[in-house]
Amino acid sequence: MVNPKTNFATIAAVSQLLAVVVTVLALYYARDVFIPLALAVLLSFLLSPIVNRLQRWGLPNVMAVVITAAISFLLFGGAVTLLGRELTTLVGDLPKHKDELISKARSVAGLTSDVGGSLDRLADEVTEAMEEEGKKELESSTDLSVWEQWTSRLLPAPTSDSSVLPNDGSSVRKPLYVHEVKDGLPLASWATTAGTVLGPLATAGLVSVFALFILIHREDLRDRIIAVISHGNYVTTTEALDEAAGRISRYLIAQMIINLSYGFVLAIGLAIIGSTMTEGGMFPNAILWGVFATCLRFVPYVGPWAAAIFPLAIAISVFPGYNVFLAVLALIITMELFSNNVLEPWLYGSSTGISAVAVIFAAVFWGWLWGPVGLLLSTPLTVCLVVLGRYVPRFRMLATMLGEGLEIKPSLRFYQRMLANDEHRASELLKGYVDEHGFDSACDEMFVPALKRIRADHDVEQLSDSDANRLLAMSGGLVAKLGAQLEEKPSDESIDVELPLVIGCPAHHVSETLILNLLRIGGAGEFKLNSSEDDALPQDVGRQIAESRPVVVVIVVLPKGGFAQSRYLCKTIRREGYAGPIVVACLGRFKNYDRLLVKFRKAGVTSTTTSYSQLRARVALNLKRHANLTASRLKISDPVSGATN
Repeated sequence: MVNPKTNFATIAAVSQLLAVVVTVLALYYARDVFIPLALAVLLSFLLSPIVNRLQRWGLPNVMAVVITAAISFLLFGGAVTLLGRELTTLVGDLPKHKDELISKARSVAGLTSDVGGSLDRLADEVTEAMEEEGKKELESSTDLSVWEQWTSRLLPAPTSDSSVLPNDGSSVRKPLYVHEVKDGLPLASWATTAGTVLGPLATAGLVSVFALFILIHREDLRDRIIAVISHGNYVTTTEALDEAAGRISRYLIAQMIINLSYGFVLAIGLAIIGSTMTEGGMFPNAILWGVFATCLRFVPYVGPWAAAIFPLAIAISVFPGYNVFLAVLALIITMELFSNNVLEPWLYGSSTGISAVAVIFAAVFWGWLWGPVGLLLSTPLTVCLVVLGRYVPRFRMLATMLGEGLEIKPSLRFYQRMLANDEHRASELLKGYVDEHGFDSACDEMFVPALKRIRADHDVEQLSDSDANRLLAMSGGLVAKLGAQLEEKPSDESIDVELPLVIGCPAHHVSETLILNLLRIGGAGEFKLNSSEDDALPQDVGRQIAESRPVVVVIVVLPKGGFAQSRYLCKTIRREGYAGPIVVACLGRFKNYDRLLVKFRKAGVTSTTTSYSQLRARVALNLKRHANLTASRLKISDPVSGATN
């Protein structure tokens, strides 16, 4: 018979996969709409702190947005104008640097091997042959009149031999004959050019309009988003939006400051290198390379490398020797080290919450989806996905896969090492946690949860009997090893102190004996613990306790199950005549704890605990009471002391 839960889980998994596929397809095919919207939201995150600051100074919302937008447009227009002028200068100066670049390439080729020298000689021979052929063609063309030269170039020359093409382009006398076809091509060319120019302008216009409306109506949009996606949970939705907005704004502002300072320092450094190390006294287009560095560094990982290539290429192709190139390389390395190790940790403060691997994956994914704009938006969009995974349980996988700090409980790491049969690493984890947090905390946070997970996985048949027994045996070995490591030798072995007796009883499972062993290790030097067998009959246990008359009796219950057995054991102990305190340790969290406590009280239990640390504290309290009671009895029975008092 097919399990309905299995079918439902399969349908849910297929539905989630289809939803992911549909979302990715929608983002890809509707990118003309989503890209301007995403850029506008990103720009609004960057400008909203300025607008909020102007509002706190007393300006109305609309006026603050208009002033912020005007300043931004002026800065952007000035940067574009400066960039265009520098690019025009660069294009005009490129032919001047051809000879130096060729000489550098030939020198590098000559240093590599004999192959480089052979290629160099071959290139020289080809160049000389081409120059000689050009001279011959030029000399033959000078014998013709000017009219014949032009007509021979424009019109096909007559020939008597039909096997020879009249215009094969082999010489000046036989030029290629080109016939112009007028078929509306200029209009198509104009349309293509207009589309190429107007496309980015239209995108920039949409981004500007979206950003202005988002900034003006940001409070109203915030309320509407919360009302739509909260489903009544306004607290969680508000916290998620605040965290996403805060992380993205801090990241963008810090990155803007870092990149602007980097570009400014790079331009100044290149100018200083040009004025001190070159004959002309200047480095070509230093401002352009500073602007390029500022813009390219917004792209994760790839941007800094691309920003460094341009000034290095200019340094090696324009200036003779390698001194300028090495100086520029040293400048870039110094700036990168200072930026990565000093400036970024100081300005970023709290990180974006994304792991390094997730940043690379996000850059690849969004770059494939949206191109260069996707590279720019990869980090902010991934921040939104991580925040979504933190606050929405259905998308928690995103926070686990993309988040910076993978929150794995110590007990889960410990259990994973045990499953992998890595006893050495499991022992190191347990010992390290004991050294850092203490023995009681290690029992509560690592060992007891791992035992409960073994029991739970075995109950649902995820672990076979042999695997469960192997893990329990490994747990026992780890407990014994930990006890040997924590064992403290007495300062004077000749003194034999009689410790109070505590008897521990497992309720129904062998794993509870391991908890009693932990109690024995934790109470070393305070009391002596004798534990009964997990398969012993309750009547035998009751008679043993009545005969031994311990200070405290401890019954350990590790759910699932064990409550009925522990109550029956407690009743049996009371029937056998034991009147001392009985502590039941129910390790876990229970919804109906009050009802469970009442049942234990009726069975004769003195107190109950829900953790190992509480059990230790309760046993210590009972031992202290017993010691005080014993001391008072000795004081009353001592006649000398009584006479003195």
